[in-house]
Amino acid sequence: MINKTIAITGHSGIIGSNFLKKFRKNKYIKCNFDITDRKKVFEWIKNIDFDIFLHLAAIVPITHVNKNKKLSYEVNFKGTKNIVDAIIKFKKKKIWFFYSSTSHVYGFKKNLKVVNEKCKIKPDNYYGKTKALSEKYIQKKIKKNQFFCIGRIFSFTDHRQKPTFFIPRMFREVLNKKKKIIVLKNPYSHRDFIDVKDIIMAINLLYYKNSKGIFNIATGKSVSLKSVLHQIIKISKLNKKIKMIETNKVQNLIADTSKLNKHLKWYAKSNMLIILRSYFKKKFKKY
Repeated sequence: MINKTIAITGHSGIIGSNFLKKFRKNKYIKCNFDITDRKKVFEWIKNIDFDIFLHLAAIVPITHVNKNKKLSYEVNFKGTKNIVDAIIKFKKKKIWFFYSSTSHVYGFKKNLKVVNEKCKIKPDNYYGKTKALSEKYIQKKIKKNQFFCIGRIFSFTDHRQKPTFFIPRMFREVLNKKKKIIVLKNPYSHRDFIDVKDIIMAINLLYYKNSKGIFNIATGKSVSLKSVLHQIIKISKLNKKIKMIETNKVQNLIADTSKLNKHLKWYAKSNMLIILRSYFKKKFKKY
């Protein structure tokens, strides 16, 4: 995205801040107010001119959403609705609209079958439900002049991520010298972890291809939570034991990325070891 004007929400978040850092040459119009304020959203979009709209703002993680359901609904769904309604009302020229959605719209799976964009939407947490509502509204409303693209982003981490996320939580427990045993629930649950650098490159390439529709943004590779914890212990160079607790809540979420790969002729470069080493280096330099 060179010499383009980009309106963006969530610019201070993990994906947004990394995007701005990587693509500095663009002109950015940042949303610095509450997107639940419909009047302000309408005034802002009416008075700015842009080629691209990146909607990255949302309330996460799941634990935080569950404690703040009303606010999460207001921001994740109603805030999105405000933006979409304002774009439709005021922007008649063709723009490219990107919505940052989540793999949680699919819901966790008991088996290791990958999910593609045609799979049934069945979120099993409130965060996923707010994102699914927004997806449906975008698809219903944005039909003519604007290109809309929905990116269902799978698991990722960053050194600024809240400690309730899996990788930050595991690193902190492993590096706690008082803890000799790390308790891991559902060790054989599998995820699809992607590096933030790959996410922003995928978004950039989706724009260049004038992409429309829904795309899984992931690696397409499965890794168990047990394997992730073993690698964290190895990177940390600490002698820790793992107590594994298996429950009936095996939660797998792995992407079929064939649509993205075929469309962009691009594959994610990240792997679990690279992601964990990068996290450790940025977050725990003193070790």
